[in-house]
Amino acid sequence: MTHDVLHRSDRLVDDHATCTLTVTLRDSRGALGRIAATLSSIPVLALSYAVTDTARATAEIRVPRAHSARARGRLNRMVDALAVT
Repeated sequence: MTHDVLHRSDRLVDDHATCTLTVTLRDSRGALGRIAATLSSIPVLALSYAVTDTARATAEIRVPRAHSARARGRLNRMVDALAVT
C-alpha cells in the first residue's frame, strides 16, 4: 500500500470550518493529477492518497466548509470516482 500526504498549514482556517471529503476511485495512471486538476480553483488544506492491492484508491481531502459542496460536485463528476462521502 502506498500513501502520500500533502498538508498545508493554515492558521487562518478553524478546524470547525473545514470539511473532509473521502473519495473512493479506481487507481489509474494520473488519477492523483486529475484530482488536483479538478480541485485547482478550490483551496485544498490537506490531501492524502492511498492505493490498496485491489487497484482501488482512497483520497481524503480537507477543504473549507464554504467550498465543500462545489468540491463534492466536481469530484462526483470524475470518471474514476466510485463514491464521494
